[in-house]
Amino acid sequence: MSTVPIAIVDGVPLTNAAVTYYTSTKRTVIQKATFTNDDTGVVTVTINLITSGGSAGYANRITKEKPIGAGETWSCPDIVNHELESGGFISMLASVTNKIGCRISGYEVI
Repeated sequence: MSTVPIAIVDGVPLTNAAVTYYTSTKRTVIQKATFTNDDTGVVTVTINLITSGGSAGYANRITKEKPIGAGETWSCPDIVNHELESGGFISMLASVTNKIGCRISGYEVI
């Protein structure tokens, strides 16, 4: 078994609707997630890690409406070391569209 480092989500702006930003095709381990607020006010972020065939809801919510201040960058500790099996996915949303930039890094197990 070996691992391959990947950019799971690479510089994508979040929208104000729950959207799938990554679907795993292999077992994936999340190592770091960074969010940057480019707005002049506070914007919140919600993150769900969902198993194959599931949907976003309270049972798979990792972070709920985390406020990120104007111009602030936040590294999400809640998501670190979580794993997604094949077909699992990351769904996220922000309270304001196109004001939160996101980068999530990790590795696939092959």
